[in-house]
Amino acid sequence: MSMYSEYVPPETDEEKFRVRCKTERSVNNADIYIPIEALTEEDVVGRAGKILIPAGTKITGRGYCDPETGRILSRGKWTFYVSDHQITVEGTLWDETGKEGMEGTQFSEGLDQQRIKQAIYRDGAYLYVPSQTEFTLELQGNITVQDLPSAFGK
Repeated sequence: MSMYSEYVPPETDEEKFRVRCKTERSVNNADIYIPIEALTEEDVVGRAGKILIPAGTKITGRGYCDPETGRILSRGKWTFYVSDHQITVEGTLWDETGKEGMEGTQFSEGLDQQRIKQAIYRDGAYLYVPSQTEFTLELQGNITVQDLPSAFGK
């Protein structure tokens, strides 16, 4: 297994690295740590013109409930799964209007009412974001690329 790590220096606001994404499944705060699974919507191309992350790449991250704003926020590690590599980077989630996080609603189909009540008790609100919700991930800081073991070899 090999590992590659690179530091991306802070750039101006106009040059920040952004990735357009869409949630793969619904997101809610029924659990303390909110898993966010998404897919990239378009190819991410480097300055040299090479595709770094192809469209449709799976991404995972973790969010948290902000009941004051009614949003699910995420500031932290995000992992991209690109063929046989795992790319980990710090990122902040923004909605399509440029506000931090994803706006939640009170509606959810099929979730146990007891879990909704627990979320309200714990966080002060229950938030639900439907699948296929578009967002932008703004990346910064250290980027780590790790080879994943092959399913066919040793």
